[in-house]
Amino acid sequence: MLDIEYLKRVEGYFSSGDCAFEFEHGEEERRLAIIDFLETLMDLGEMADELATRLIFKDAYASLTSEEGVGEAIEQEAREDSGD
Repeated sequence: MLDIEYLKRVEGYFSSGDCAFEFEHGEEERRLAIIDFLETLMDLGEMADELATRLIFKDAYASLTSEEGVGEAIEQEAREDSGD
């Protein structure tokens, strides 16, 4: 499921200018497909960011999802700043 080679091909497709060229010179159906692909990729990027944050910082992230947890984090930061 983790196909890094495919992601590298997509990166090359973008960085080479091929995607922009196809969009500028493509038929309407191809342009819509490109827009759909880009929107889906951006949605996946947001999901990946949230997942990475949860996986890496799971305890801290979980505590920051409630008002009580945020309040505790602010209090902890204030204590650390004041040297307590």
